[in-house]
Amino acid sequence: MRLFLIRHGETVDNVAQVYAGSRDSALTAHGVLQTRRLATHLAGSSSSAARVFSSDLQRAVKTAQAICDARASGEEPLQLPQLREKHFGTGEGASFSAGRDHSHEGAESSEDMRERVDVFLQEHLLPLVSSSDHVYVVAHGIILGVLLKHLCQQLSQASMSFAPEAQRIAGPSSLLLPTWSNTGFLEAHVISTDTKWSSTKLHILRVNSVDHLQGLRKTRGGIGSARFDDKQKTLMSFFPPKKRKRADADN
Repeated sequence: MRLFLIRHGETVDNVAQVYAGSRDSALTAHGVLQTRRLATHLAGSSSSAARVFSSDLQRAVKTAQAICDARASGEEPLQLPQLREKHFGTGEGASFSAGRDHSHEGAESSEDMRERVDVFLQEHLLPLVSSSDHVYVVAHGIILGVLLKHLCQQLSQASMSFAPEAQRIAGPSSLLLPTWSNTGFLEAHVISTDTKWSSTKLHILRVNSVDHLQGLRKTRGGIGSARFDDKQKTLMSFFPPKKRKRADADN
């Protein structure tokens, strides 16, 4: 199995630097461009069967849907509440400068998040570890870190290995808590002879890969940071195709 752990595109709350958590923050116009770059990049690297899992929050769903659309193979993202971002309690929507998340009343605990990702790992990921599928998991920065850490805890230290690029960026000691940029992804090769964690090996290939964003610049004037409008027209919609001329009857 080839595993991709992917963070969603840029959102309005990301730009505003507030705790999004379980708020359904919309993608920005720049975030949509990021998802399109990501989707094209991933689609060009695989013709294998795929499974696409997504948080049920729209910023993740739309990122996952872009991947499915680019593959044009008929997959649809399976939306799962277990992959939602950490709930920040009273900190939902609060500015980063207002205080650390541990001071937010009612914030979701680490144990609660581990229980959520365990459901995903056991019910959805484990049955696929011996397959040759490409598995895309589109979610959020904090919950992806919890998921990766919990996944690694199911494996022995000897069953984990790192490509030079991954080791250079994170190193084995800090790899359990990597960071994810918007549409950044971690790629790993998962090898197993059956559907048991005890016989599963994990080879980390890339950490927070954002090569697909090279050369992408945000539109100035705040336009790129604005909420993306799904109904907005593309430039080509203002130039309808010309009607073909009918042959002259006198010819």
